[in-house]
Amino acid sequence: MNSDLANLIELQKADAEISRLQAEIAALPKRVATIEAQLAGSKDRAEKAKAALKADEAARRKHEMDIETFRQKISKYRDQMLSVKTNQEYQALGNEIAHAERDIAKLEDKILETMLDADSKNGELKRAESDLKVHSAEIEKEKAIAQQRTAEDEKQLADWKQRRDSLRKSVEDDVLRHYDRVLKFRGSALAEALDHRCSVCQVLLRPQVYNDLRSSEKFITCDSCQRILYYDPAHDSNPVVPKPTEVTEGETEQAGNVAAQ
Repeated sequence: MNSDLANLIELQKADAEISRLQAEIAALPKRVATIEAQLAGSKDRAEKAKAALKADEAARRKHEMDIETFRQKISKYRDQMLSVKTNQEYQALGNEIAHAERDIAKLEDKILETMLDADSKNGELKRAESDLKVHSAEIEKEKAIAQQRTAEDEKQLADWKQRRDSLRKSVEDDVLRHYDRVLKFRGSALAEALDHRCSVCQVLLRPQVYNDLRSSEKFITCDSCQRILYYDPAHDSNPVVPKPTEVTEGETEQAGNVAAQ
């Protein structure tokens, strides 16, 4: 494998790591924002539950005041019954008392309903306050994690960018332009040739192309995806065996003389 191709493989690793780190750095604030939204929801639920309880308490106090007003009326009507002179007046006062007693019964039912409803709302308030406590702790934890991880990622990102810049300087301009163009549109610019195929797009390579990859150091691209292809004999079940170097008669004699010395 020629040095440019080896550098390109390392360059692609650097670009992939840079992309991963940039995505992680961008994702961390979103994680914090998600928990902040949950925290805001818990706060809203707690506030609404408190407001509902206050409204129920205000309604209960009003009902109790209305009941007291009706009881005062009943007491007044009974006092009046002692001084009436006709059955018609007595019956009219009795009807007023009956109406007031029915109104009192309705108000007492409403008070009971608000008390039962308050139990449910108190339960909702406790759940909301519990969630609020949990989410408050989570948001602080996530913020601390996000700050630490962001600092670590940014340091690694700077290191990888420096390595990428160094690798780019070691690759020929024409090859680098092709690499950049394919990387931009494909997300990756290199692909290993495995079992006669491009390992990324899975298109079958022509036999001559595959043989050239295995036996030469030429730059060869995939006809389908335009990625730069490379061959690793360690991943081949039947790797190309390098031909033994021919040794001339003179070289053999010279080697023998060196050994004799």
